This record gives sequence, structure tokens and C-alpha cells, in this order.
Amino acid sequence: MTPRIRLKVPALIAFPAMATIGVDIGGTKAAAVRLEDGDVADRVTTTVYKGDLVASIADTVQGLWTDEVTAVGVGLAGLVRWPEGVFVWGPHLDWKEVPLRDDLEAELGVSVTVDNDANMSAFGELQSGAGAGFSDFLMVTLGTGIGGGIVAGGSIYRGDSFAGEFGHMTVDTRGLLCDCGKRGCWETVASGPALVRLAREVIALNPGGSLASRIGDRPFTGDEITGAADAGDEVARGLVAQVGAEFGRGLGSLISIFDPELILVGGGLGSIGESLLGPARRVATEGLHGGSYRLLPPILVAGLGPSAGAIGAAAMAAEEIG
Repeated sequence: MTPRIRLKVPALIAFPAMATIGVDIGGTKAAAVRLEDGDVADRVTTTVYKGDLVASIADTVQGLWTDEVTAVGVGLAGLVRWPEGVFVWGPHLDWKEVPLRDDLEAELGVSVTVDNDANMSAFGELQSGAGAGFSDFLMVTLGTGIGGGIVAGGSIYRGDSFAGEFGHMTVDTRGLLCDCGKRGCWETVASGPALVRLAREVIALNPGGSLASRIGDRPFTGDEITGAADAGDEVARGLVAQVGAEFGRGLGSLISIFDPELILVGGGLGSIGESLLGPARRVATEGLHGGSYRLLPPILVAGLGPSAGAIGAAAMAAEEIG
């Protein structure tokens, strides 16, 4: 049975009797949900799209379609020009300058809203997740890369369109080459691929160890390392803690810039929990600007889980049609 999630909708946003679909496209996964009168009625998850982006999204939407669907929201990991809904570019996706909103409206015949995936996650958390009741918070998505959504004064802050690309803050000018083409981006040391890289190094140095026995010589993902950590593998726990510490260093910078009420951490990197957030909080506290005169804001797991982006996309689509 599909779990039911009830949106905590502010009085300003009234969902009429209708259904909306939200699609969340990350670096390696795509997820979609259908909301009916604010409830999650159905959902699907698939590997990331290849080939024709519009056709791929349309196929997913059709799999959730009912006659009551009045709008569709789409979030993508990368630069999205707002409000035109043009997917400009993303370091983990293959498409460039796709007029996605217009193309999908022509294909589907309903209103379409397109935004960055972390903005969609932030909006979902603001409406129905752990951000409900807060006016100023940051959403940090941790997966193939690091994304960011900024809630300021109760609304999504986009800047000129592209605000929130936290993962591409430079933390080491001589660091690793990022998929974006720059060196030393935050996500090169604190993301799913960073965790995989560290695990490969450990397995190569200790082929008879517990992690090597669990993984073997096959390809693996950061999710599997977090899963091994959750299962009690001490080597995996140490690697997750190392990534957590790097994550905390970046969070400290974000706190200095934004002074948020709250930071929510979500995304696709397995079960994000205390094995990662504990070290992150410790390092962020140690590096907090004026730390003896202020408190670290709460750094919490996002409330909507891996479906946050899709739920937020469906909710934003509903808001955009009023």
C-alpha cells in the first residue's frame, strides 16, 4: 500500500479538488509522485533518463496520469532559468538549453512548472516536511552532488535564477576535478561519489578487510557504503564520518553567510543519519564564526525522505496555477 503523506498547507495556499504530478530528476535517479488533494496517491522511481528528455518525462507522467491531473512540476539537478523553465545545464546531466516548460506544456496539455531540484525539495519541506513553520532555512541535498535550496521570508530565493549551487563552492583550489569542470568544489569531498572514492581506496589497501568482503570487486554506490555503516561495519562508519566532517566544514560556511533558523539535509545518499550528521555538526560547531557568542542552528534530516523533490514539484505546480 502506498504511504499517505498529508501536506501541511498554509492558509494562503488552497489546493482545490485536483491532482498534480511532480517529477524529480537527479544525477542518477528519477522519481515521480501524484498528489491528489494534497495526499501522495501514487509514486514511481527509475534510473536517470537517457536520450530525449521531454519524451522521457512525458512517459513517466503518463504512468501516473489520471483525468484529474491539472498541472505538472519538474525539478532537475542543474541550472534552471526561472520562471521560463529552461534547463540550461547540469554537471551530472547530458542536456543543455532545453525549453522544458514550453515543450512539456505542448506535449501534455497542462500547466508545467520547472525549477532546480533542490528548490523543489525545499518547497516540499516548507509545505509539509521538517521546514513547516520556519521562514528562513536551508535545504541541502546530498547525493551524486550537493544541491541547495534557500527559503528566505517563507519563499524560495532564486537570485537571478541560479542561487543555491552550494556544492560548487570552492573548498580547495588544488583539489579534485569536479564534474562541473572546476577543481576543489565542495561536492568533490562531501557527496556520494566522494564516499565511493574513499571506499575504493580502502578496499585497494586492504583487500581482505570487512568492506572488501562486503563489496568485492564489483561497482558500488555511496548508498551501499552508508548501508554498510548502518549495518555496523566500522570501516564504512569511519568513511561516512570522514565525509560527514567535510560536509560540516561546508555547512559552517553556509551558516556564516545565511544565519539560517534551520538546516535540513536530504537527498539520495542512502539513509542520512547520525553517522554522517553527528560529525558534520561537530565540525560545523568548531568552525562557527563567533562560535562563543552564538549557537549552531539545528541540522536535521529532511522530513519527506527521497520523495521530497517530487512532492515539492507537485506542490509547486499546484501553487503556480493558484
